[in-house]
Amino acid sequence: MPQSRLLIPLLLVVTLPLPATPVAHAADRVTTIELPPLPGRTSADPVGVNDAGQIAGASAGHAVLWHRGQTTDLGRGHATAINRRGQVLVLEQLSGSGPYVQHPRIWHNGATTDIAPEGAGWVSATAINADGVVPMTYSTSPYGYHQDASSLWKDGRLLGLRGGGPHLSVPVVNDRGLVAGTHLPMSGTDSHAFRCQETSCARLAAAPGDGGYQVSAANESGVVVGARATLPLRWEGDTVTVLPGGVGEVSANPQAINERGDIVGWTQDAAGVRQATVWRGGRQVVLEVPGPAEAVAINDSGDIVGWSSSSGQRRAFLWRHGRAADLGTLGGAYSVPVALNNIGVIVGRSTAADGTYRAVKWQVRLDWPTSVG
Repeated sequence: MPQSRLLIPLLLVVTLPLPATPVAHAADRVTTIELPPLPGRTSADPVGVNDAGQIAGASAGHAVLWHRGQTTDLGRGHATAINRRGQVLVLEQLSGSGPYVQHPRIWHNGATTDIAPEGAGWVSATAINADGVVPMTYSTSPYGYHQDASSLWKDGRLLGLRGGGPHLSVPVVNDRGLVAGTHLPMSGTDSHAFRCQETSCARLAAAPGDGGYQVSAANESGVVVGARATLPLRWEGDTVTVLPGGVGEVSANPQAINERGDIVGWTQDAAGVRQATVWRGGRQVVLEVPGPAEAVAINDSGDIVGWSSSSGQRRAFLWRHGRAADLGTLGGAYSVPVALNNIGVIVGRSTAADGTYRAVKWQVRLDWPTSVG
C-alpha cells in the first residue's frame, strides 16, 4: 500500500451573510405534505428519496415506498436505502433474542430477493448503489451479533470483502463500486477505516487522535468523508485531511458529500455551541441559522438541508444560494430532514398539531429564491 500522508489545513472560516433566523415558511415556495402511514398504522419514517421522487421508509414494522400519492407495503422490516432505479434495501429482523437473525433483501417492482449470506446471523446493510450493489457485515453465527465478516452482493451473488471483526461496518458504496467501512477491534488500538474496490481492500490513511472511525459517504470521484471521534475527515487517494473548524463531525448521512466535493456536518463555535457547517473548497463555511444546528445532507446543486434548534425544538431548514428558509412542520413544533434529491424534494419527520410524529415531504420550488422575494 502506498505511504499515507496527513494534511491539516489552516483554519479558514467563512460566515455567509444569512438572516439571523431562517426566513418564514411561505406557501408559495414550499409545499408541505404528510406521507401517510400504512392503513391502520399511526407512524411512518422516511429514509431516502431518489430523483424520480420515490421515497423509501417504514411504517409500524413494515417497509414502505411512497410514490405518486400511493403508499406501497414492501413487507415486514424497515427500509434502509433506495437507489435511482427504485430498488429498496430492506432489513427484516427474524429473531432478536438468541438466535439473533436479521436478513437484508432487495425489493424492486413487486419482487423481493433475500441477499443474506448462508449461515449468517445478524446482518447489517444500509447502502445500495445504482447497479444494486450492496455491502454488508454480519455475524457468522446466529448466536452472536458481533459483525465479524463482510460481503458484497453484486450481480446476483455474494463476494467476500474482508474478515477480522469483531466490529466491522461498511455503510458506504458509490455507483462506481467503491466501498468504505471501518474496523474496531475488541481490544487494542488497531482501529482504522478502509476502502475496497471489488474485493480488494486497503486501509485508509490514519488520522490523529484516539478512538474509532466513522465513514459517512463517498462521491463518484472516490472522495470518502467521515470522522474520528469529533475530528471531521476527508480522504482522497493516500491522503487524509482534517477539515478546518476544530471540534465537529461530518454528517452521518449518505448525502454528506456531493459531486462537487462539498461536505456538510457541524462544528462548534467559541462558546461550544453546535453550528451548521459546509466545507467548500477547503474552507469552513458556517451557515448562520440559530444554534444548536447541523447541516444534514447536500445535493449536487449545492442545496443543503439541516436543523436549527434555538428555541429548544429542532426545525428543518433549506439553505440555497446564501439564503435559509424554514421548511415548516405538519402543525407541531418539531421537524428534521433526512434526505433530499436534485429536483426539490426533501423528506423527514415532523410533529403534527397533536404532538405525534409523522413522515413529511417538502416540495420546494426549484427557482426559489431567485423568483421570490
